[in-house]
Amino acid sequence: MAQAALSFPVRKFHQSPGWIAPNGRFFPCPCHEHDSQAEELARKYYSNEVKRKSGTQIFEEKRWVRLLENGAFRVGSDLQAVPRITQAQRDTLFDLASVNRENDFSRSLMMWLDQAEDS
Repeated sequence: MAQAALSFPVRKFHQSPGWIAPNGRFFPCPCHEHDSQAEELARKYYSNEVKRKSGTQIFEEKRWVRLLENGAFRVGSDLQAVPRITQAQRDTLFDLASVNRENDFSRSLMMWLDQAEDS
């Protein structure tokens, strides 16, 4: 019996700020638009919770990664805490850093990845 070849689409990324869900899905957004994008996404994915909390609060509680325009990122509301990320988030962040390893965004992102703990 012949083996079927499976074809999976390659993820194409561009380096930008955005949100990364715990499952690794990346939602790019313009600079300084994280909160408005969180509201929009929360209405779509967490419709019951958005009635009581802001989208940003929901994302912080659910451990979404907030990726900034300089390659830094944070998880949760504690700015001093070491970020704890899922393996899927780590994979996505690494893929984003690999787009162009020579720029400041990638260098910063790789430094942050080295410091992050596994969730």
